[in-house]
Amino acid sequence: MWIRPVYSHILALVVRVETLNLSLFAPILEGTVEETHAQVFVCLPCYNEAENLAKLLRQIHSTFKILSQPKVLELQPLGIENYQILAVNDGSTDNTEEILQDFAKIYPLTVINHNHNQGLAETCRTLIGELKKQARDGDIAIFMDADNTHPPQIIKDMVKVVSTTAEVVVASRYKEGTELGVPFKRRVLSKIVNWLIRNLCGISILDCTSGYRAYRMEVLKTLPCLESKGFEVTAEILIKVSAHKPAYKIREIPLELHYYRKKGSSKIHVGRTIKAYVNLFWKYGKIDLTPFVKQAAYKISHRHGKT
Repeated sequence: MWIRPVYSHILALVVRVETLNLSLFAPILEGTVEETHAQVFVCLPCYNEAENLAKLLRQIHSTFKILSQPKVLELQPLGIENYQILAVNDGSTDNTEEILQDFAKIYPLTVINHNHNQGLAETCRTLIGELKKQARDGDIAIFMDADNTHPPQIIKDMVKVVSTTAEVVVASRYKEGTELGVPFKRRVLSKIVNWLIRNLCGISILDCTSGYRAYRMEVLKTLPCLESKGFEVTAEILIKVSAHKPAYKIREIPLELHYYRKKGSSKIHVGRTIKAYVNLFWKYGKIDLTPFVKQAAYKISHRHGKT
């Protein structure tokens, strides 16, 4: 019971320090942006991430604070004005919501709550809906996991590419990247699923299931309704983005995924996820399976007709 008072005192001190940082941060941004202002929205689906959030939020803020300094010209020529974090607390049963609300007092953070756990797909729909309310054409949306496996430091590279040479950027484990600490079975499953997505759905991207991505806001505004219910939503988004006419440019940059940094249990139910991907392949696969289905149906009906 004594932890809460100590936590409150520490947070109060952090609030004072960060408020000072933000007051210094704003003038720097205002003095360096160009006529075309763009805002970066960092989107976080959160479910029972209490052990991971504090570190991640501080790293995100530090990343943008460093990029705002006069001697660091990474984003200034692109007209990046500032950043905003959108976090959806998807019915967490730990103190995820409390931590988010505490950080919302000191960071540009909007917290949206689901009354109960609805899954990653519904959380993505909520985030996209909120982006459509807040973001403008020219703004950039970064989607990333909230479990510390995605390093915020590469946000600058994603923003640079999506602002200049692509409409969508995927942080890729398989495009000169790597994954550290991922269990062997998970690695094998991921490789198989990505191979199937590329070959059945005609996607050229190597890492189709990476949830760490950058989108121009125009892409998300034209995205058709999402029908997925679980983790396969990341692949569905990529499939639908790839089908847009005229074609969007999609690029990959290297990602070092640090699975060992994640605290807490995995949210993926392997059996349910495999079934969901099978349904995805059936719906969006470019290999026409209809003749095989009709043939199987004919054989079954013919067999029953003889009996």
